[in-house]
Amino acid sequence: MAQMTKLALAESLKQLMAEHTLNKITVKEIVNRCGVNRQTFYYHFRDIYDLLDWLFINEGQEFARRYPSIHTRDDGESAVRSMCTYLVENKTMIVNIYHSLGRELLDRYLCREMAKLLHGTLVDRAKEYGTTEEDLAFLIDFYKHAFVGTLLDWVQAGLPGEIDDIVLQFIPMLKGTFDSALKRMALS
Repeated sequence: MAQMTKLALAESLKQLMAEHTLNKITVKEIVNRCGVNRQTFYYHFRDIYDLLDWLFINEGQEFARRYPSIHTRDDGESAVRSMCTYLVENKTMIVNIYHSLGRELLDRYLCREMAKLLHGTLVDRAKEYGTTEEDLAFLIDFYKHAFVGTLLDWVQAGLPGEIDDIVLQFIPMLKGTFDSALKRMALS
């Protein structure tokens, strides 16, 4: 029952974020939309940002289900495409979070999901080259921040253009980069 209540509150928040920025949403609006009282909200969450953090954790589980970590040698194309697709499918909510105090939570969520996608892409190759776990973690951290930072610039601009065009911009910079970095790391 508690999980259903949390899901209802999260869904209410998502609907409201599709209408305005996070800093203009109140607990009263959230509870009114899903038909519970303020005490129920505060029983589960400290504030709206705590609910947003929970929503991102829950969204992460959904993201992993919809965009499973793909073990391929595509130099990150599938990771970038998956993240772009998620951003476009949730465009209004994402843009409204970005333009509010929830930006840090959005950044943390996107970095966590991008790291999972990159790990799936790189883990087998790292083993082939004899790259250490520490070096692999560093490489994933480097690229997750590069990818998410660039994608957040795209969010700031309002997510213009087509997903294919955005992904194509990444490909020339990444072609062979992962393999090259993993080889060099294994040798050092």
